[in-house]
Amino acid sequence: MRATVNYAGEPAGWLLWEPDAYGVQIEVDCAMPSGALLLRCYGETDGAPLLVGLPAPENGRLRLRRHLSKETLKAAGCTDRPPTAFYLAEQPMHQDAPVPKVEPTPQDEKPAPVPQTEKPLLRTGDAVLDALLDGGGVRAEYIQEGLRLHCAFASDRPFALAPAFVLCRVEGDEAVLDWTKKDAAGQAASDSEQDIT
Repeated sequence: MRATVNYAGEPAGWLLWEPDAYGVQIEVDCAMPSGALLLRCYGETDGAPLLVGLPAPENGRLRLRRHLSKETLKAAGCTDRPPTAFYLAEQPMHQDAPVPKVEPTPQDEKPAPVPQTEKPLLRTGDAVLDALLDGGGVRAEYIQEGLRLHCAFASDRPFALAPAFVLCRVEGDEAVLDWTKKDAAGQAASDSEQDIT
């Protein structure tokens, strides 16, 4: 099945939905909207919105190729039929929808949990970045300007900071994201500003 992907109510590209024995193969190709950061592709379902994935810039377009498992489809309520519509957005259109859960990639080993008494819990105030920190594949440390997030990086494999790839840089074998006080000031929660000052 080929479907239109919308952005801000206008057609932006297409999505190819090909079911297989283990779930569905997805391919997304969309125009790159100017000024938008971290656009994810979602599908509208009767249940929770289906997070299709995070398209990456490729030759001036946003593209994504991935496989969604039967379990992922079942959680969104679309095991019998595909979503009714697809769109690009920074967050799901339904305000009461849960924050997208970031699935850890197989090559990322989770470090042993550090007891709260030894190390304070570092927070950015951004729901997606904080979910990445909670997932264990992303580490954080204080810097003068705010927080520095980093994870293992290899150009031929997915990496834990991929949902925020447009904000990252590569240093050696790590992806690095500096989350500054200026970034945190744009967040709605005032607690996040206190955490990084």
